[in-house]
Amino acid sequence: MSGQRGSGDSARDGAERGSGSGGSGSGSSSGSGGGSGGGFGHLVVERSGGIGGFLLVWDIDIDESEHREEIGPRVAELPWSSDGKAQAATAESAPASTGADRYDYVIESRFGFVRFGEAEMPGEWKSLVDDVRAIVKPERRAPGSN
Repeated sequence: MSGQRGSGDSARDGAERGSGSGGSGSGSSSGSGGGSGGGFGHLVVERSGGIGGFLLVWDIDIDESEHREEIGPRVAELPWSSDGKAQAATAESAPASTGADRYDYVIESRFGFVRFGEAEMPGEWKSLVDDVRAIVKPERRAPGSN
């Protein structure tokens, strides 16, 4: 389930604001970051669907997080796409998500964004999502809000 990004380009907006805009993590950053901008920026994981159909958002400023050295390089090395179609071959070969209790994920960073159904998410992305969910408390948003 890949496609164009809907509303709420929050990670890209956060990257444009810079890494000093406050974040969900704590600690200080040191050394050089990943990518060409000198830092990793924000990582935003959005989960929609499920029985309630509500949206949960986990937003971490990697550069300000105490988990920077663990999360940052992993984020930089993942196969990001600017059109949300990373891992298309994997996503197309996986069983489709069906039913009202399935989740859809959009994962955004300064490196790009991807969209996966719960059942089609490759292991490296699932591991990242699980780690971010363990580090940051989610924000509940109404569908269609930023």
